[in-house]
This record gives sequence, structure tokens and C-alpha cells, in this order.
Amino acid sequence: MASYTQSSSLILSNTSYPISVPSTVYAPDTTMYCKLNDTVNFQVNAVQNAPFNQIGIASNANDSEPDPGNLGGSSTHADGKTFTYTWTASGDNFTRWFFFNTGGGASFADSVSCVIRRVSCSLGLSASTLSASGGNLTVTASNILGLADPSGNNGHRLYLYLRNSSGTLITSNVSFNTAGNNAYLGKITTTGLTSTLTVSSSLPAGTYTVHIGHYGGGGSGNLFYGTDHSITTATFTKSSVTSTVSGLNLGADYNAGTALSAVLTRNSGTITCSPTTFQPTSSVSDQEGSAGAKQRLAGSGNNFSTANLTLNNGESVDFQMTGPAGYSAHTIGRLTIAEDHDDLRIDTGADPGSGGSTGGATASNYGIKVTKADGTQIFGTGFKSNVVIATADRPALAHNASETFSVTTDLANIEDDTKVAIVVVDKFTTTNSNHINWPSWTVTRSGNTFTVKNSSGNSRPYRYVVIRI
Repeated sequence: MASYTQSSSLILSNTSYPISVPSTVYAPDTTMYCKLNDTVNFQVNAVQNAPFNQIGIASNANDSEPDPGNLGGSSTHADGKTFTYTWTASGDNFTRWFFFNTGGGASFADSVSCVIRRVSCSLGLSASTLSASGGNLTVTASNILGLADPSGNNGHRLYLYLRNSSGTLITSNVSFNTAGNNAYLGKITTTGLTSTLTVSSSLPAGTYTVHIGHYGGGGSGNLFYGTDHSITTATFTKSSVTSTVSGLNLGADYNAGTALSAVLTRNSGTITCSPTTFQPTSSVSDQEGSAGAKQRLAGSGNNFSTANLTLNNGESVDFQMTGPAGYSAHTIGRLTIAEDHDDLRIDTGADPGSGGSTGGATASNYGIKVTKADGTQIFGTGFKSNVVIATADRPALAHNASETFSVTTDLANIEDDTKVAIVVVDKFTTTNSNHINWPSWTVTRSGNTFTVKNSSGNSRPYRYVVIRI
């Protein structure tokens, strides 16, 4: 295992045991980092002449465990002694050794202390294989112990880097999104446990190992990616075969008519991966307007979100987006799986205005309304137009598929309002006598939205009508 050595003189006329800190930039308030089974060495030098130049150690201090392993049962030692400990205490992640001047009846006047942090962690990757075209891997550290909280831009970091099967450090064709000046050197902190590794298509095929290591002050090799400082690793393979996907199809673009902020859900179709072991990443994005593109793994029952998904061969994705909030507008959302993508567009028609056969009725103080003496309404609505709030012809909707629409009315909530009805007119026609499926439609309400579901057993066009009753 690795060995780390630092040294310091006692601080003259200072009795507060100041910490020996070789690097205030990378390891503030710390003398050195190490791992389990590493050996740490700390040499202490006196600053006074005899007889006041012997070194004392306060081995009974609360923070001093584990103690150096070479005390020999004594608390007084010669000037220049190196105190040593091989870290076998798996339950300890921190120690602080306290040193002071002593000898010949000298009064306590000089002191220094040594802080050693023993770090450990686990490391995981979002996938074990990348195709020849490269891609992104999410690198996640967990169960971090012994690492101090981050300080400034560089203090108390763990470092991520790649080596190939020959152990050679990879400095090109890879980058971490948490890197500083060197793109190939990622950083992890106690408050930032993930980093995205981007692998270029130019990186040669082969097996690569992602290392996570601590700052190596006092050790051998490079301070940030020296092999002595590696805590643990995770491995992935970059294939020489270009992986592909097929089957992505969100269907035809959608015309929402006069329905504003229509919520549309479509399935991606079954995704076929080549090779079948390929695990593509699925992501969503807004291309035009506030599409609010989201996704979830089909059949999972999870909530829709913008988070990336990792797919397996034969799986599919449910894609959801929202139409424009205004008339004569459109939004476009995109679903991307590996190198393939499909866009879906939702359009709205012109403002229907105040009246006409497609609704647009607005509240007014005139119109027909009959009430009792106590104000109870018994006939009419009091609106200046007809009773149709919204209506639109819809293209064929697949069996078990659904569409969600938003309705803006003067009423507070169509879900609870007993004076608003939603009618579905089945428009399926056929000359095939083998079609015996009866129309089966379901309408559910939620706030100012409603969802229409086709359970008829085949794709069927329809028209919805929202009316006041």
C-alpha cells in the first residue's frame, strides 16, 4: 500500500497546537490524506536548544486515536523523530496528533499538531458498455467517509480519471463536467456526488477503468491521479461496433384546434437495439415554444419527468408534451434515443372569438336566464352566445390510448361543476362487416383539464364537445 510523509517544526511560542498544513489550497486544515492500510509518517523538529528540545506527544487527547504505532510506551521522544502509523483501524477516519516541547523541566511553550484523514468510498457507472460512437456515463460516488466538506474551488476534492487496460492515463477524447483546468480530471465533493463523463467516438475501443482518488500530498506520483492515491474503481467497455436503435416513432403531428395548453401523450414504439446488449440513453427537450417535454419508461407507472432514462432492448418510452397556451401557435418537443430522435408538434387554430358554432361563449350580463324569486336558476345560462364551450375533431386514437385537453372557461373548475358536460362523438366508419367492436370511450376530469380514452378495441376518430347544461 501507499506511504505518505510530512514534516513540521514546533511553532515557537504557540501553545494552541496549530495544524501543520502543507497545502492550504487542496487540503485546508489537513496534514495528509490516506486510505486503509496506508502508512502515514510525520516528522517533528524542535525549535529550542537542549534541554528544551525534546518532543512530547499528548497521546491521551480525545482526537488522537489512532496513535502512532512507534511510541514504544513513551510520551517523550528525541528531536527529529518520525511518528508512524499503518492505518488498520477500519472504524476510524480521522486522527489528530498533538506535539509539544519538553525535557529538562522546560515549560510548555511550543506546539504543533498533525491532522490525518482516512478516506473511503464506493463508485458506480450508469452503464458498463458504450458503442463505437461514444456517449455519456454518469459517474456516482457513494458512502464517502473521511473527506472534509469542500473549501473554495479546489479544497477537499476526490479526483476522477481514466486509465486503459495497460494502466496509461487517458488525457484526450474524454471529459468530465465537474473538471477544472484539465477536462480529463473530474472532481467529487461531499456535496457533489456525481459527474458526467463524456467519451468521444475517437477514443479507441477497449476496456477502461474509472478511478477515484484523494489528494496525494506527501505521497509518490502525481498529487491528483497518482496510482497510489486511487481509492476504488469502476470499469466500462467501449465497443468497436457502432450501436444503433430502431423503432422510434411518435406518430403524426397534432392539431389541438381551439384547445389551449393541450397535454398530449404518445408512446415511442418498441425500441430495438443493435447489438441487443446496447443500453441507449433516452432524453427529452423543447425545440420550439414551451413544450414541457417529459418522459417515463412505458409500463412503469412512474411520474413523467425530464430526467434521462437508460433503456434495454425491447422497451419503450411514454412521451408527454404540452401544446401552446395561445391561439394560432405551436410547440415542438423532441424525444432522443441514442443517435435517433423524433419531433412532435402541436398546433392551435385561430381564436374562435365570441360566438360561432365552435363556442367561445363569454360571461355577460345579458342573454336568456330564467330564475325563481329566490334567485335559483331554472332555465338558460345568461351568456351572450350558445352553450358550446369548446369542440374539435380529432384524428384516429389508438385502442387504449388517451389524449388530455385544457379548457379555459369562466367557470372555476370543470371537474366539480355540474353545469358543464363533455360529450364524445364516435366518428368511426367502415364497410368491413367483420368489425363488430362497439364504441367505448371514457372521459375523466381534473381541474380545467379532461382526458379522453379509447377502449373500443381499434383506432377510431372522434369529436369532443364541451357544453354548458
